[in-house]
Amino acid sequence: MGNCLDTCLPKQGDPRTRPYVQLQQQNTWSKTGIAGLRDQGLKELPQALADIASTLRVLDASNNRLQQLPSFVATLTALQRLVLAGNQLTIAPPPEACANLSSLKVLVLDDNLLSELPAEVGRLGRLERLSLRNNRLRSLPDSLGALGALQSLAVSANQLASLPEQLGECGRLEELDAQGNELESIPASLERLKRLKTLQLDNNRIHAVPSQVLYGCTALQTLSLHGCPIKPDDLQETPGFKEFDERRKSKYNKAIAGGALLGSRGLDEGVDRQVAQQSPGRRG
Repeated sequence: MGNCLDTCLPKQGDPRTRPYVQLQQQNTWSKTGIAGLRDQGLKELPQALADIASTLRVLDASNNRLQQLPSFVATLTALQRLVLAGNQLTIAPPPEACANLSSLKVLVLDDNLLSELPAEVGRLGRLERLSLRNNRLRSLPDSLGALGALQSLAVSANQLASLPEQLGECGRLEELDAQGNELESIPASLERLKRLKTLQLDNNRIHAVPSQVLYGCTALQTLSLHGCPIKPDDLQETPGFKEFDERRKSKYNKAIAGGALLGSRGLDEGVDRQVAQQSPGRRG
């Protein structure tokens, strides 16, 4: 007689092993609070996540084929990090979920098909990092100003024509990356961002920087406007530029003293000496 272990147990890859594998996976999620679902070709999130809603802290379902999020996302009240980059989402997070995701600190939605961000995103009161790179956004909701804990906002490679004035209410914001859009101006309200250190606006249509921003953003050390039609001489003659320039040079000198490698540009002026007549926005 043959060994029953060889003939009775399902072989690896047999459909009969799936319930066991799924249960084992769910137990792991429950114990660690982390669900890793990257690169699995998923069209929807597994319902099993709802069963561990009270303990799930991190959900990473990047590089799948998700087109929408299920309603049970609203039950993930312990979730702190939600990473959904590289999917096919057209709107996220679900408006009805925002009020319940009260623990969320990191939301990454890069490389999707987002054409809008729901106004309810302003209810994510503990959100510290919001990344929306490479989507189809034409505007941002005014409600972003309610994100009092926000430290980093990345909206590069979209189709934004403007930034909401209400961003000036995000008092803890330190980094704002809006490269590769269609921005023609910088909101003067950003002057209220006393912690803002980095403002990246390369490859937009910006011709000037408000003096209020140069004066008011007292922590600003990096202002990048490469690929914009702003003229270096005009920037340097803007009131407040001298104060900003001193902070920029101080940062550079500290980096040199610490042995940091700063690349081929060295002390980057933040603008191009040879400015084209019209700078393109986001790539087509």
